[in-house]
Amino acid sequence: MVLINWEKRKNPTKKEISDFAKENNVSDVLAEFLISRDLTEKSDIDDFIHADVTELQDPFGLHDMDKALEVIDDAVENGSKIAIYGDYDADGVTSTSIMKLTLQKLGVKPIFYIPDRFKDGYGPNLDVYKFLAEQNIDLLITVDNGVSGKDEIKYLKDQGIKVVVTDHHDLPDELPEADAIVHPTIPGSEYVCPYLSGAGVAFKIADALLGDDALELIDLAAIGTIADSVPLLGENRVIVTEGLKRMADNKHVGLGALIKKCKLKINQMTEEDVGFKIAPRINALGRLTNASSGVELLTTGDESFAKEIVDETEEINSKRQELVATAFNDSESQIAEQKDDGVLILKSDKWHQGILGIVASRAVDQENKPALVMQYDEESQLYKGSGRSPEGFNLFEALNAHHDLFASFGGHAQACGFSITKEGLEKLTPLLLEEPAKQSFNPEGSVTKYFDLNVAVKDLNFDLIKEISRLAPFGMGNPKPVLKLSNVSLSQVKSIGKDGTHLKASVTDGQQQVGAIGFGMYPKAEAMNTDIVDVYGELGINEWAGRKNLQMMLDDFEVSSEGLKINQLQDVYFDYRNKQISGAILDKFDAVVFFNETYYEAASRSHPKVKLIMYNESCDGQNILIYDRPHNLDLFKEFIKNNKTKHVALYFHTDLTNRYLKPDMIAMKSFLKYLYTHQNIKADGMDLVAEYLGYKKNDIDFYLKVFFELDFVKMVNGFVEKANASQQRELIESPTYLKRLQRNDVEKILIESDFGDLLSWMSDYDCHC
Repeated sequence: MVLINWEKRKNPTKKEISDFAKENNVSDVLAEFLISRDLTEKSDIDDFIHADVTELQDPFGLHDMDKALEVIDDAVENGSKIAIYGDYDADGVTSTSIMKLTLQKLGVKPIFYIPDRFKDGYGPNLDVYKFLAEQNIDLLITVDNGVSGKDEIKYLKDQGIKVVVTDHHDLPDELPEADAIVHPTIPGSEYVCPYLSGAGVAFKIADALLGDDALELIDLAAIGTIADSVPLLGENRVIVTEGLKRMADNKHVGLGALIKKCKLKINQMTEEDVGFKIAPRINALGRLTNASSGVELLTTGDESFAKEIVDETEEINSKRQELVATAFNDSESQIAEQKDDGVLILKSDKWHQGILGIVASRAVDQENKPALVMQYDEESQLYKGSGRSPEGFNLFEALNAHHDLFASFGGHAQACGFSITKEGLEKLTPLLLEEPAKQSFNPEGSVTKYFDLNVAVKDLNFDLIKEISRLAPFGMGNPKPVLKLSNVSLSQVKSIGKDGTHLKASVTDGQQQVGAIGFGMYPKAEAMNTDIVDVYGELGINEWAGRKNLQMMLDDFEVSSEGLKINQLQDVYFDYRNKQISGAILDKFDAVVFFNETYYEAASRSHPKVKLIMYNESCDGQNILIYDRPHNLDLFKEFIKNNKTKHVALYFHTDLTNRYLKPDMIAMKSFLKYLYTHQNIKADGMDLVAEYLGYKKNDIDFYLKVFFELDFVKMVNGFVEKANASQQRELIESPTYLKRLQRNDVEKILIESDFGDLLSWMSDYDCHC
């Protein structure tokens, strides 16, 4: 289990929040969210909150856009044969689809090629380029790749074929000699939004070629942008916001069929729907088969054909989920065997190559260690695999230090792909295990995560959801706000999911509660040894059977500082409040403590051999039993502040058969009115008054004593009469009333509360904490 260290993203003061809110005409909650994201300038706040289509940037700000249009326009005008070369992930599939639909709108019928993950690999492939050249193409347009294809593109250029590269990946040392390279980070021509996805770049080409008509493709660009986990800032926010908004209007038959299959509402799509439902299904195609069917799906106008592809896609995605689950379950024994190693090396000859990266990611999430996951390919006699690493460990650097051992290798700091012989892996393993120490990476150390706002359960409402939604869409660079609820409890804990590892619970402060789901968190909840926790998660809405309820998606929970105190107190205090106490039991304690002299004197006569002391005598270091209850809480607070006992049994005996009376204001007023409107009522005749009014006699006696103390009534010749009080009096000015309130507090906290709540209250005063 990864240890998480939670820190607040920013800590503005209440005044800073209030001033910011007034200055920018937003709520205090939204103000704190904006401050935590360093959005402090009015123009930036406006652009962020009100991202819309008017904020789309000039596409000609991208490097070589003018050259790309010239080449494409010329090809269209001359009826040239155009091919699109894409990629097999969701960004590549949507990029290819955008480019294909754009050219079709210009009257061109392009061919497209999606490389096969297993046969062609990622990026430009010379054999494929030769195949395309044999198809007599005149122009190749790459989408979501190509910038690293220097040699492959040179081959096409030598064949007289023009090449337009559209890409967003890291730039190589030397760019290819293409006719145009449309890329957001070319040095000297950096685009205003440098983190466009491949689909985002393809959309900008469409924007330049089609103008406003390109907006019919922005929903596909939104899918690619979300799927590729690029920062949702700047123009990317506009693409995603507008794309989600227009999904219902753009009438892409295949996308509509896919959304329907996922049981989503096309007119209420969110970035989470795309990220967790749509994108994984498109990605599954490239993981297990060829992703060309994904392009066919997103570009077809045939509903029956679209349904066939969607059904096939659903089957492939289900298969992908099964393969991942099986492979990860298989890997658990290897993970356990390598528990002392700083890098996980997981291998099998049975795992599917297409899901190795997902398994590696799960292993990293679970263990906070770099993980290489590989499958042995009999045909090539190579291990082919994927690697992932947590923040703080540079996987590319670690592997590149031994690049001579690989048959092939590529990637970046947190992810890589590779192939290696058995002999190479044997040599690599001990060398790789030395890398964490070289990078001063401690896999056993904590991972720092951030929360945005401290809230109480009572603060969770639909208004808060509305304020949070103003920051949407959420994703890389703009995470959904994480809320912290301190000193709460997890109640109604249930195990859910196929493997029973997921948690369903309620987060409660004892007064109010909200439902919660925590993926993979049930074992942690079961292992908790205290009810008092701090909870971290995102607030959302669970809609079921037409009803909407608030729901927390848990990121983590941990024993709170108060919970730690309670754990300490549980070793000291024992709940004897409902037990029968005998003399033999009393004799087991070093001392028995009393708060009331009456009980002390009675016990002295009944148990002469037991050491009995009053509450104001020291009992440091002793095992004691507190026999009776104090008349007020201050006495008990002082006692637990000043006595560091070994163990304490809390008995809190009383002779009262009824619980302490809670004064009934309405009854008191009615009784006083009765006294004022009736004459000749004797003090010793109050039992008849009680019977007439339907009150208990002890209640009447209490009320009457309070009235005498406050000069509301007086005694004249044995009769109760109205007094001539000259000033307004408060009930708490009556010693009897005040004492009753204090006893009520004692009853509520020391007697009526459950033991956990009692220890929680005590933790603020007890000297053991």
